[in-house]
Order: sequence, then C-alpha cells, then structure tokens
Amino acid sequence: MSWRRSDLPLRADPATRFLPWILGFLVYLSALMIGCGLMIEQMAERWQAGLAGNLTVELPIDPAIDAKTRGERLNAAIDLITATPGISSASVLEQAELERLLRPWLGDNVDQLDVALPTMIAVTTDPKAIIDLADLQLRLSAIVAGSQVDNHGNWVDDALHFLRTLQALAAFLVVLVVAAAAATVIFVTRTGLAVHQPVIEILHLVGAQDRYIARQFQVQSFRVSLIGGVIGTLLAVLTMGGLTLALSHQGTAFAGASQGIAEQARILPAATDRLGRFLVQSLSFGSGLTPWHWVAMAALPLVIACLAMLTARWTVLRSIHRAM
Repeated sequence: MSWRRSDLPLRADPATRFLPWILGFLVYLSALMIGCGLMIEQMAERWQAGLAGNLTVELPIDPAIDAKTRGERLNAAIDLITATPGISSASVLEQAELERLLRPWLGDNVDQLDVALPTMIAVTTDPKAIIDLADLQLRLSAIVAGSQVDNHGNWVDDALHFLRTLQALAAFLVVLVVAAAAATVIFVTRTGLAVHQPVIEILHLVGAQDRYIARQFQVQSFRVSLIGGVIGTLLAVLTMGGLTLALSHQGTAFAGASQGIAEQARILPAATDRLGRFLVQSLSFGSGLTPWHWVAMAALPLVIACLAMLTARWTVLRSIHRAM
C-alpha cells in the first residue's frame, strides 16, 4: 500500500485536521520539559564542579582575648591551613565584607550587632586531594577553641536534591503529556471509525482485512503526528533560543545578581567568581546541551509519530474485534 494513497477519506475529517495542532502543542510542551530536564542535569554537574574545591573555616571571637593575641592566633591558623597538603590558598574575609554579606539577611544595622562576628576564612583546595577535615578541625581547635571546618556538603546536597526534584517533575509532566497525546489519537481514531463505518463495511465485503483497515488509520496518524511533532519541536527550540537571547541581553544585571549570590555563598561554598559564571551558563537554555541532547530533541517528532501510529493501529484492531 502506498503511504500517500488511502481508500478512506480520513484527511477530510474535522478531527483529523485539528490533530496536528493538538499534537504539536503537546509535543511543544514535551520538548520544553525534556529540554529543561537536560538543562537541569547540566546545571547539577556544573554546581558540583563549581562548588568543589572550597572550604570555609570559622574561628570564633573570644572577647576576653586582646587584639594582639587574636591576631597571632589567626596568623597561626592561616599558617596551619596553608601548610595542609591539598590546600591551595586561604584568605580572610574582612569585617566590612562580612557585614556586607550578612546585610541582606540581618538588615542595614548589621554593624551595630552586640554579637561579635566570627572570623571567616575562605579556603581553596585541590578538588582531587583528600583532606582529613576532622583532623584539620582538631588541629585548628588547639589554636582557636571552637573552630569549625565546613566543606558545605549539606548545602550542596540540598541544592542537588532540589534540582533532582525539578528533574523528576519534568519527567512526570512529559509522561502526562505523552498520555494525553495517546488519548487524543485514540479519540480521533474512534471518531474516524464511527464516521467511516459504512465505507469500512464495504471494504470488508470486498475482502479487505482488519489489518488493511488499521493500516489506513495508522498511516494517517503517523503523517499528521509527524507534522505536528515537527512544528511543536521547532517552536520549542525557538522558545529556548529566545530565552537564551533574553538571558544574554540581561547578562550584566543577571551576572551582578549571581555575583551577589556568590558573595553571600562565600560564607557557605566560598566560590564567588566561579559560582556567578556557571549560574549564568547553567540558566542559559541550550548552551549546556550536548550534540546527543540535540539529537534526542530532534528525534522527538519521530517518536511521537510512531507512538501515534501504534496507538491508532491498536485502537482500530481492538474496536473492530469488539464489533465482531
């Protein structure tokens, strides 16, 4: 049988004419969800890479100790930190900088707090190095009692858990959209069977088999679904491209906002410059997709068309067997 020839006037059906647009919209939503899921995966990888190799050391302030002794202990702590294998550098956050980082959380009167702010040291490490944090904290506590060493594992785990939740939500929405597409094909196919019931009976009388009737519907479903899938995927790619362009135009303001987040994050992950850069890159839709990701996006119309074809075939055969 030719893929262009049909013994049933299915193209004239009103429901069939609307099917490409309905499936196109559903494919558009699916492509956006898949694109977001892929971008979230890239974002999670960049978060892990961007926040790796950073520690924060907190040295409590003892008001009973004079400034000279405090300075000596701070220098001793820095010497101990920098002498630890695997640590590249260590820098102390100035009091003014620490107040500026806390101002969004504690208000403009942060410099008038009665509580003495601890000394914060941002530490850069070799991501491949294995550092005994418990031993480092123990040795620092011998210099400054109550010292804390944080590798921000809990913060990173919470952030990754949030991204994984978004990814699972995107996958769930894709499943719902695919189910809606299958239900739409079933409805259109059953409508076509009801409309063309007299013609189908004549074809049966002249010897047409059920598989031949099913093939008429599945070819039509494949054709219109492929058209709708291509339209939906192209619109989704254009949408993601538009978001990329919009983000690039807002790059200065967004980079400034990311820089502010990163500066505050120095208290936690201490990754100011890198955090700002990879957040901008991660949130630029499409920029982090690999060629294989784009291949998966391009294959989406064909997958939807094949799903529609199989759904139509199953619906026709099942309906005919029930009618017999």
